[in-house]
Amino acid sequence: MPVRRIDRPARERLEALQQIVMTCWYSPFQLARSALDMTISHLMGTRGDFRLLEAIAGPQPPFDYAVRNGAARDELWLDYVADTGDGFNPTYAIASLLARPSLSLGGQETRRGEVLIMGGDQVYPSATRQAYWTRLVEPYAAALPKPEVKEAPHLFAIPGNHDWYDGLTSFMRLFGQKRTLGAWKTLQSRSYFALKLPHGFWLFGVDIHLESDIDQPQIEYFCKLARHEMRDGDRVILCTAEPDWVKGAIYNPDLQSNLAFFEKQLADARPGVEVVARIAGDLHHYRRHESADGRQNITAGGGGAFLHPTHGEPVAEVRSGAGADQRPYALKASFPSASESRRLAWRNLLFARYNLGFWPAAAFVYMLSSLTLPRPGPGALAWVLVVLLVFIVFTDTHRVWYRRLAGSLHAFAHLGAALGLTYLGGALLGVDIENLSSLGSLVGVTLFVGATGAVVGSTLMGIYLLLSLNVARRHGNEAFSALRIEDYKNFLRIRVHPEGLTFYPVGLRKVPRAWKVTEDRKPGEPWFAPAEGALEPELIEAPITIPIAPRQRRSGQPTTGAALAGACERPPSEPQEPREPRSRPAAAGAAADAGALDP
Repeated sequence: MPVRRIDRPARERLEALQQIVMTCWYSPFQLARSALDMTISHLMGTRGDFRLLEAIAGPQPPFDYAVRNGAARDELWLDYVADTGDGFNPTYAIASLLARPSLSLGGQETRRGEVLIMGGDQVYPSATRQAYWTRLVEPYAAALPKPEVKEAPHLFAIPGNHDWYDGLTSFMRLFGQKRTLGAWKTLQSRSYFALKLPHGFWLFGVDIHLESDIDQPQIEYFCKLARHEMRDGDRVILCTAEPDWVKGAIYNPDLQSNLAFFEKQLADARPGVEVVARIAGDLHHYRRHESADGRQNITAGGGGAFLHPTHGEPVAEVRSGAGADQRPYALKASFPSASESRRLAWRNLLFARYNLGFWPAAAFVYMLSSLTLPRPGPGALAWVLVVLLVFIVFTDTHRVWYRRLAGSLHAFAHLGAALGLTYLGGALLGVDIENLSSLGSLVGVTLFVGATGAVVGSTLMGIYLLLSLNVARRHGNEAFSALRIEDYKNFLRIRVHPEGLTFYPVGLRKVPRAWKVTEDRKPGEPWFAPAEGALEPELIEAPITIPIAPRQRRSGQPTTGAALAGACERPPSEPQEPREPRSRPAAAGAAADAGALDP
């Protein structure tokens, strides 16, 4: 087998790739950018919906993986990963595991998926060409280079809220134009899709936009599919970008209404079809809920973004289902465990160390406080009200009384600390704080408060987040985004077989912090290996199997409508595409032919 040697420019590019770090969410610049992205995306979402343009651009029949070369398949392997594209270390670690031809897990041999599903938020912090290229495309291309795989695996993706920040432009450019991520080949032409799997299983990838909003053309797409292509007894795995069953339990059950409405419409279109599993990312951990009759709700958002906690949230039991037909689901497994998660939360005591980018914001607030608070008046009162408002808005809750109480206590803690540092600075410099007569004294005290306030303010923020999560069970996102934990990553390996469909939840407890470029690599091997040791994937829990539907229920031949005629006739080696050829957008050019996304 030939050996591939690396030239100097390629080595420099690969080494630069390793310098991509986890997003610092508490940097003032990042906070401002995130606020701007969310504002713009919500404005765009309310005034224009890219999915409506997709619906009129052309048909997208279901992709058929139930047959191969004209014969029904007995077995199919798929992989599911979500919340990728943040720091290089965790993103590449998971990509390299997905790229391996096989993984031995708990004594069981599993195969690389012929299909890879990306479940939302493919890039952080914002959806731009450059971010997709450096944080997603290049790590995956390094894990499984394009020309070196005999049979290219296929790739499908649904967008999360971060993918929607530019109105879905970058997402569709990468996933909707028949391009590649390394060796993985994209096939879809819309932001949602349907895969026909062996033994009566289907996988639906649903685009829920920004706030669990499912557009009417998308509902009609899946309902028409249910009426004309599916049979009674077929079983559906539903992939969405957010675990509405968790967010409904934490905040408001109304957050589940859109997906419940979608399931109700699907059930009305084909009453014999069952949703037997829901898979989502958005929360960056592994968590599985199970109903009494064996249905599964799985959160698996461990593709590369910072770890989310698995403790604090009241999710021991959640509810899911179509319309009024909701049933309880009990929590069965979490990764990391709740006890490990609680222990990790204590790292917030070192908030100042993990978030150096937050220091300028804390210093600014403390310096303005030192200039206003010692001299009572309208200016001091206005500043206190501004700080109170900011911290009340920051508080994570839908309960008004808790928001006001916790936000006020948090604000007064910072204001009190700023005032205390002001008097301490005056004492150390030997000046009267209430009568700063010279410019030098004013500047000296202000700089002292800014320098010390950067550390004190950051530490108080960390203490607040720790208490909020471990005591009040709030601020899980804010507390763990501050820590930027690269470990405890996960993805799902899925096997469809004659007995049913089996989930293998794969965990990676420790992610390498350093990598070495493989000097003499063979074709198909990744470009990087851990600098020390090796990746150690593990089964998070025993495999979970959903059986096929009883034979007596598998009735009702599909009636193919004109819009979907012939949609499921071609073998999955090249799944069925729209019958009317669509021209490649001019923007794709040679880069699309090469399978690369130009930076």
